[in-house]
Amino acid sequence: MAYTRLRYHIVTATKHRSPLITSEVEAVAYAALRNEAKQLNCHISHIGGIEDHIHIIAAVPPTLALSYFVGRIKANSARGINNVFTHLPHFKWQRSFGAFTVNPHDMSGLVNYVLNQKAHHKNGDLWEAFERDN
Repeated sequence: MAYTRLRYHIVTATKHRSPLITSEVEAVAYAALRNEAKQLNCHISHIGGIEDHIHIIAAVPPTLALSYFVGRIKANSARGINNVFTHLPHFKWQRSFGAFTVNPHDMSGLVNYVLNQKAHHKNGDLWEAFERDN
């Protein structure tokens, strides 16, 4: 049996970068993302974002295509958001996403960046490679 330790930094946005991720929506979305990851035998260790996009640090096994993983967590989280917030505009994620491999032994800077997205955006302290409009 092979030993792997694959970590990814995933970035995705709401459709048309609409500012739909309020604090209430964020709580439901993050829980749904983590729950679906668990169903796929994956683990989301950290999530952070602002009103129009999120950053995720996830462990995904090599037996699962990353695009499948991202598609599933996005679809099921959107479904959960729309089921809970029926009074809000229909929530959708954009089709595309960014994904970067991560060295699991050197993650402290990335974890800080992901967990402090609101402050980084407020202060303009952004990692440009991770913040491009998709």
